Amino acid sequence: MSKNPYIALHTSVFLFGFTPILGKLLSLNAYSLVWWRMCIASLIFLVFPKFFEQLKSLNRKQLILFIGIGFLVALHWITFYGSIKVANSASLTLACFGLTATFTSFLEPFINRQKVILSDIVLGLLAFGGILFIFLSSAHTSIPAEKFSIALGLGIFSSSIAAFFSSLNAKFIKSAQPVPVTFVELSSGFMFLSLFFMLISPASFEWLNNESDFIWMLLLTIFCTNIAFALNLQAMKKISAFIANITINLEPVYGILWAVIIFSENRMLNSHFYLGAVVILFTVLLHSFLKRKKLFSKQLE
Repeated sequence: MSKNPYIALHTSVFLFGFTPILGKLLSLNAYSLVWWRMCIASLIFLVFPKFFEQLKSLNRKQLILFIGIGFLVALHWITFYGSIKVANSASLTLACFGLTATFTSFLEPFINRQKVILSDIVLGLLAFGGILFIFLSSAHTSIPAEKFSIALGLGIFSSSIAAFFSSLNAKFIKSAQPVPVTFVELSSGFMFLSLFFMLISPASFEWLNNESDFIWMLLLTIFCTNIAFALNLQAMKKISAFIANITINLEPVYGILWAVIIFSENRMLNSHFYLGAVVILFTVLLHSFLKRKKLFSKQLE
């Protein structure tokens, strides 16, 4: 893995950008898709060099904490892929994912017991203005209005969960190694979903029945989960949650571009949608600029 935290972070984001594309290609429902992803990814970690030695480095308190975060990761992925499956659109879900930095700007001060910055509130409202543009575009797309609204709601909720567990990881990862933390979070999410299938909805479980699903799932787990997740956590040992989430917000850019190239999703959506997406991404860039300016000013003092 790269020793440069910024290279590690950008590589993880580039890999994460393929997850909605692979999620749309997979024929599995959202619950089964996440179960298989977490199951296979957890098993792959068992063959990592010195894995068990690193796993012993986590104490009981850390294990409990990261198990809880694993539940949030599972919930994020279920709603993320659920949003894609409902509207059959990666672009719509990815536009909502651009709100992650907005949610982080409110959650990180709360978690770290800091004051919320006024400019973050203003930019957060502007980002939700972008969501309003996207919502208004529903009447002029090929996606049924009801499915559009459900997918939008799931996408917004998913981005808030992503901001929550990213902020928690950023706070607590600095005292732990990324590989065992990733394993604990993924395996705990897998166990949570296993209980869901056994106790609540066994009929909703789906097997990997065809060759293409098996190939897409391997790509999703090895490159877009194991490698990407470990690189992301490694980077967050030296980078703040806000900077990490600013960079992660390049994921919608990569993903939407791939969705247009591979699925021609621009034919499903319209100018109102892309205007809303641009507004959200603009707030992300402005957030980044103001944050860097503030850090630079502190260094000069």
